Amino acid sequence: MRELSTSLEDYLEAVYVLSGAGGFTRAGLVGARLKVSKPSVNAAIKALAARGLLEHERYGSVRMSPRGLKAGAEIAGRHSLLKDFFTSILAMPGPQAERDACRAEHALSPEALRRVEGLAVFLKAPARARLLASARGAVLKGARK
Repeated sequence: MRELSTSLEDYLEAVYVLSGAGGFTRAGLVGARLKVSKPSVNAAIKALAARGLLEHERYGSVRMSPRGLKAGAEIAGRHSLLKDFFTSILAMPGPQAERDACRAEHALSPEALRRVEGLAVFLKAPARARLLASARGAVLKGARK
């Protein structure tokens, strides 16, 4: 969803995650998740609805359109890939990996993301498990110095 701003991508991802199995969420929950004000959430929801990504009833629930579901899944997938890479490959602590994944998911090109994913698959292969564990140990040891 490269035509959206970083901020709108964050809102769309939050709606996607919060919608879960129920298929809808509420603006207040989005605001709580992102730690932003109600007016900010309402403005973002209106902007995303105008782009055909969300459906919103005034004072009601927020639902993702089919196009919004696809875009939300893409954004959440980028975030998940990067967070997993940062924690399992680079041995970063979870909270730091979460923050950095949130920043990087907006900045990296689709090509860079494909290559990160390929590298993760390569490094996680059973034949390289000991090598990866050794590298993680070296990274953690170096961080304590």
